[in-house]
Amino acid sequence: MNVLKQKFRRAAACAALALAALPASAAGAIYDNGAPDHQSGNNMGFAWQADDFTLGSSSALTDLTFWSLEGAGAYRGSISWEIVTDVGGKPSSTIVASGDTSAVTRALLGNYLGLDEYSNGLSFGALSLGAGTYWLVLHNGGLSDLGDPNEFLWETTGPNATLSGMETYDKGATWTSNFNEHAFLVSAVPEPGAAGMLACGLGLIGLARRVRAHGARRGEAA
Repeated sequence: MNVLKQKFRRAAACAALALAALPASAAGAIYDNGAPDHQSGNNMGFAWQADDFTLGSSSALTDLTFWSLEGAGAYRGSISWEIVTDVGGKPSSTIVASGDTSAVTRALLGNYLGLDEYSNGLSFGALSLGAGTYWLVLHNGGLSDLGDPNEFLWETTGPNATLSGMETYDKGATWTSNFNEHAFLVSAVPEPGAAGMLACGLGLIGLARRVRAHGARRGEAA
């Protein structure tokens, strides 16, 4: 096997491995609204709570972590979530994605204000979103599950430069500010740029042409 063919095969293998490994290596926190401050929270049991997040580029959301303060037995066994678009600095009625999952990873962290603090983790799968501002809407239990007052609070974080959180008691007909920022973290995989993939492909094509041209010259010489 000549040197050019060896180079082509090595380059093709390396490119394939690099592209296949890109999502795993690039996965990580893409938006962090702040750590829990152990000071307060807004009720996710008899209201729907929302906080905004912004993506600087197209990304595939994978996971969500948020923090809660809870009374004993307040967790209803699942978390309902929605991601909606922004309109005029408020959640819109346009739902990009939603779910109600009991597959929530919960860890007891301590006790503050007489309430238990938990970290809550759930998976979005691979939810592709374009750049822009969105609202994360959370509720304890099914979206239609209101029941008793239910002391399950989305824990606050310190003030930041983003919009204040909002809440609704009539599932989005009226959103009002709750004047708080909330502790949550969104993980994602940045989607690979088409330009980068195209450049990789063109490089391999160029190398392949060199291999063919080299082979042709050897044939003529023979």
